[in-house]
Amino acid sequence: MTDDIYTGKMSIIEHLEELRKRIIISLVFFVAAAISSFAFIDKISNMLKLPASGIIENFIFTAPTEIFTTYLRLSILAGFIISLPFILFQLGLFLMPAVQRGKRKAIANWLMASFALSMLGLIFSYFFALPFALKFLINFARGTAFPMISVDKYFSFAGALLLIGAGIFQIPVVMALLSHIGVLRAAFFRKNRKYAIVAVFIAAAIITPTQDIVNMLLFAVPMLALYEAGILASWAMEKRRKA
Repeated sequence: MTDDIYTGKMSIIEHLEELRKRIIISLVFFVAAAISSFAFIDKISNMLKLPASGIIENFIFTAPTEIFTTYLRLSILAGFIISLPFILFQLGLFLMPAVQRGKRKAIANWLMASFALSMLGLIFSYFFALPFALKFLINFARGTAFPMISVDKYFSFAGALLLIGAGIFQIPVVMALLSHIGVLRAAFFRKNRKYAIVAVFIAAAIITPTQDIVNMLLFAVPMLALYEAGILASWAMEKRRKA
C-alpha cells in the first residue's frame, strides 16, 4: 500500500482507510492542542480580553461553573487555531495520492493560501472587528443601561467574530479554486456581481453575532472586497490554465 500511495494507485477501501487515519491523527493533535491550551488558559484569556481594554472595565460571572466551562470552550477554540495548519497538512497528505505527481505542488499552494487567509481573517477580527464592534455596542447602550458583561458572553462573542473572520477570508480561495477546476469562470462572477452583493449582505446579517447594521457592514464590506479579489484570482487562474 505504501508504494501505491506514491504512485497514485489506491482502491476505494484504501482511500477510506487513509481518510480514517488522517482524521484520527488530526483529532489526536487537536485534543492535545486543546489540553495544552488549557494549561495556559489565563494567558490566552488575557490576550483575548485585550481588544476590550478601555471599553469593558470589569467582567462578571453569574454561575459558579461559568468560568470553568467558559475556559473549556476557550481552550477548544485555541486548540483548533493551533492545530489548523496541522489539520490542513493532514488534508494535503490525504489528497496527494489522488492526484498526479505534477499537481501535488498546486494542492500544497492551495492549502497554504487557505491557511494564510485564515490567519489574516483572525487578525482582522482581533485588531479591527472585535474592538470596533465592542466600542459601538457599549457606547450605543451607554446612558440607557450599565454594562455588566459576563465572561461567558464576552468570550462567546469574541470567539464567534474570530471564526467568522477566518471563514469569510476564504472567499478568494474558493472562487479561484472553482475557476481552476473549470466549474465557474471570472466572467460569471463579474456578470453576477449584483446578486453576489445581495448574497453578501444576507450572509453578513446571518453570521453577525449581533444583528445591527453597523456590525453587519463591518463584515459585509470586507466580504465585498474579498469577492472582488476572488474575481481577480479567478481571472489569474484562467490565464495560467491557458498558458
